Amino acid sequence: MPSISLGRGMGSLLKKCDCSKPARCRHEYTIRYRDSGGNQRERGGFATQQDAKDELTKIYLAKKDQTRSSSIDVLARMTYEEYVADWIDRQSRGWAENSEKRVNSDMGAHILPRLSSRKVGTFTSAVLDDFILSMEQDKVGSSAQVHAFDTLRKSLIPLIRKGVLPRDLFDDVVPPQHIAQKIEIPTLTEIKNIRENASDRLKVIIDLMHGCGNRNGEAFAASLNKIVADDVYRISDQVTRYREVSRLKHRKVGEFRETPLPSQVKETLHWYDDKHGNEDGYMLVEWDPKNGRMRFPHYGTIRRDWLCALKDADLEGKYTMYSLRHFFASTCLSNGIPITDVAEWMGHKSIEVTFKTYRHLMPSSVGNAAKRLSLALAI
Repeated sequence: MPSISLGRGMGSLLKKCDCSKPARCRHEYTIRYRDSGGNQRERGGFATQQDAKDELTKIYLAKKDQTRSSSIDVLARMTYEEYVADWIDRQSRGWAENSEKRVNSDMGAHILPRLSSRKVGTFTSAVLDDFILSMEQDKVGSSAQVHAFDTLRKSLIPLIRKGVLPRDLFDDVVPPQHIAQKIEIPTLTEIKNIRENASDRLKVIIDLMHGCGNRNGEAFAASLNKIVADDVYRISDQVTRYREVSRLKHRKVGEFRETPLPSQVKETLHWYDDKHGNEDGYMLVEWDPKNGRMRFPHYGTIRRDWLCALKDADLEGKYTMYSLRHFFASTCLSNGIPITDVAEWMGHKSIEVTFKTYRHLMPSSVGNAAKRLSLALAI
């Protein structure tokens, strides 16, 4: 009887007899298969074809489990540094360039110095707690802690899915939290004083941040092309710390958000373009003789401009550039603009971020609601 193959890797079955109709004779079935070492094996004694198939299936599944177990053992014995090198190589194909730089930065600055030699299979909740504690003891900033822990978590998720690490690994771990610092909001008079002492490019950045709620990097990517209506400015990209254009924070490539465009800000953009116009659409790019091409100014250069303007305005050390965004938010909220709109314009991931940051700017909201309800119920 010719052998019957059950599929790739599962083996085959046959009868070793000369009967004219072997499928109907009473002779036993024999199975052929390869063991986990790749050696061909043969066993007889199966009364029915189904018995032979069942045994081949059982052997096949056992080999798969053994192979999987072997793979888990290999991963578990690797050091975290060995594992993460392969993980980054695999994952980086689908990452945006800026995301890959962020992961490499987190790994080099915070994760590998603390965990590089640890065996992958020995990660526990206590190890993660110790990692967070060590960053706290080294006085790593809360934002950097959040980013580093998130990168570590992403790297360990595939190990949980493969069964190398337990599914409840993160259940009892309290992750680092952004610690909101006291918000310092400049007055309009102070912003005007800073602006009067600012360079031309800093004037553009100041106006986009305090007038439209742009983040620093979003303001660096200023362009007349983003004026999509007389009173609307479209924020579609940002300049990273690496002086490259990238997608917006919390957005996919190609996504954008639109903000109100005050007439004063629009006038500043046109004024700068008339004075320093640039052919590629981005207003703040400049000639870099070192590289022989147009480039965005370095973050450090803009920060130096800001610090000089603060000093000349007698406000040294009082505000950061991000304070300009706080001015935008506080001005909107104090004028009765819904917090949902403000959250959208500022590009916050959720309204909770806006609420936690600026709730104190709306101290009368509950009182006003009570008064209005009282009036309504009295009718």
